Amino acid sequence: MGVLQDFERRLEGAVEGFFARAFRSGLQPVELAKALQRYAADTQHVTADGVVVPNVYRIQVSTKDHDRLETFGEALPRELAEVLVSTASDRGWRLRGPVKVRIDADDGVAYGRYQLAGRVETVDGGPGRAARPAPATGGDQAPRKRLDQTQVVSPSTAPATLSLRVRTGGEAGASVPVRGSRLTLGRHSGCDVTLEDTTVSREHAALVRRNDGWWAVDLGSTNGTSVNGTRAAEQRVRPGDRIELGDAVVELVEG
Repeated sequence: MGVLQDFERRLEGAVEGFFARAFRSGLQPVELAKALQRYAADTQHVTADGVVVPNVYRIQVSTKDHDRLETFGEALPRELAEVLVSTASDRGWRLRGPVKVRIDADDGVAYGRYQLAGRVETVDGGPGRAARPAPATGGDQAPRKRLDQTQVVSPSTAPATLSLRVRTGGEAGASVPVRGSRLTLGRHSGCDVTLEDTTVSREHAALVRRNDGWWAVDLGSTNGTSVNGTRAAEQRVRPGDRIELGDAVVELVEG
């Protein structure tokens, strides 16, 4: 669920509130995200080096839905690709190359529906650094109308063996492995990292994996979240960085 929640939050920010006002009917972006997850799960196949899923996708939607979704521009196919990268990491799927997503209009598709096709596209030597968006063939697009362009996202190259180590309080020294794409930190017992500190909110912050690495994201806490003394709603974190939640401190460490 965390992957889809992060997906919707980032899209809301991309269109400055348009999402909440205009997407109460018709095809919803989160439906496409769930469709990609289901398609990958349904078409996975076992190979000698693991479970492989498609990494190239084409989504066809009605012209009316396409006109609405076009408000998101290139952000929508890019974020859909991010969903696949994160889901593959969570479920242990292998990707033969960068994830590519394209959304096209098709008069043969009914309003509120979609058609989805995917395939495995192997890149020699495996996925490398994040690729630049590759323009699709066809007519020119207006500067902010790039929904029809293929968006390319490579799997994260963040270190595979990371932990969050508690540095203060009664839990000092405790270590929690960093797995999947999202970990929550707070006073609530349901958080991945529980901190018994009155200055820490019940769900204080989250450690979120994005294409360029890990980010510390404040979840609307009372006392805020800082990284190495700098307070902000979202900050990139690397091994050795100290994340401060109220008076509590955790450190991102390798190993």
